[in-house]
Amino acid sequence: MERRPWMRRLNRQLPLRFRDPLPVPPLPLPPSQLAQSIASPDSNTLQAADSGTNPLLSGFRSLHQRLRQVFITERNIFGLSRRYHATELPSRDPEEHNQLDELSDIQPHTSPSSSTPSSFYPYPNHNSFRLGEWYWNGHVQKSQSSFKDLLNIVGDHDFHSADVRGTKWDQINDALATENEEEWLDEDAGWTRSPVTFSVPHHPRRGVPSDDDAGPREYIVEDFYHRSLVSVIREKLSSTTGTQHFHYEPYELNWQPGETQRPARVQGELYTSPAFIDAHRELQTSPPELGCDLPRVVVALMFWSDVTHLTSFGDAKIWPLYMYFGNESKYRRCKPSSHLCHHVAYFQSVSAITSDTEFIAHRCVQ
Repeated sequence: MERRPWMRRLNRQLPLRFRDPLPVPPLPLPPSQLAQSIASPDSNTLQAADSGTNPLLSGFRSLHQRLRQVFITERNIFGLSRRYHATELPSRDPEEHNQLDELSDIQPHTSPSSSTPSSFYPYPNHNSFRLGEWYWNGHVQKSQSSFKDLLNIVGDHDFHSADVRGTKWDQINDALATENEEEWLDEDAGWTRSPVTFSVPHHPRRGVPSDDDAGPREYIVEDFYHRSLVSVIREKLSSTTGTQHFHYEPYELNWQPGETQRPARVQGELYTSPAFIDAHRELQTSPPELGCDLPRVVVALMFWSDVTHLTSFGDAKIWPLYMYFGNESKYRRCKPSSHLCHHVAYFQSVSAITSDTEFIAHRCVQ
């Protein structure tokens, strides 16, 4: 009797507002037979087809749009459902086999010995790469902090002395010191080198009369390294493992917490945005290529660039141009372990043309 109040307090659950459920993937797509039974015609696309002025084109669009239907999946525990505008549901669901680590920024634990030697070239394995990185990027004069870093490497339970016992450090250092452009400039991967000409507007300063030198100036950037975007897309789509989480068919993500409430649009991924869905719909309603019956999909390209310092001390840096595919989830793009970032170009610093710009400005002042 004396322990009953304590037992009641032990079995008490947290209020609903304090509970934090873990993320769960959306419910799987229904089978094709069930999907056809729950589908409804796409009224918006039918109205767009009926408003056409060209009878032949309008008839083609009307026939095509009548085949397009609306598929709405069931809601998960968060009230999220997907709404497809397509002739049929996708044959594969990229989010069907998502695990919790797919939505987390914590990198999964992997054994370095399972990595291929080419991943750490010119080092043969991960452990030798860690020692080389400690040696070259550490302080010139070793300190207690640097010594602790070395202890963390050799004291790691994943560190194996056999991985570094036969490492040929002199050959590795020679390979790092050799500047061989053709080694990384792979034409098969789409890399090329070409000059780029761009125009820079120039006008004399206020109070200084204009002269013949006023106007735009053309500058030439030699040895601009860039990669063909078509080759990157072809490499991505031809890979059997690279497109496992690739969304070819966009959909609307809706949130409906209760049966009596109206669904609200959720904006989170690029392949669920109105712009992506409109582009996909416009592509499907356009006349197909002659003699081609392959599926037509939209590949979204996302670009980003920022300066990258190569060493901890010094001014050595590069300015790469990165490219991501918007058909993949943002939770996977932000994980470095997913390797979804593609280098497509390397910009040069503007310091090469600063002297010319200052010379032109100096002449205008005079």
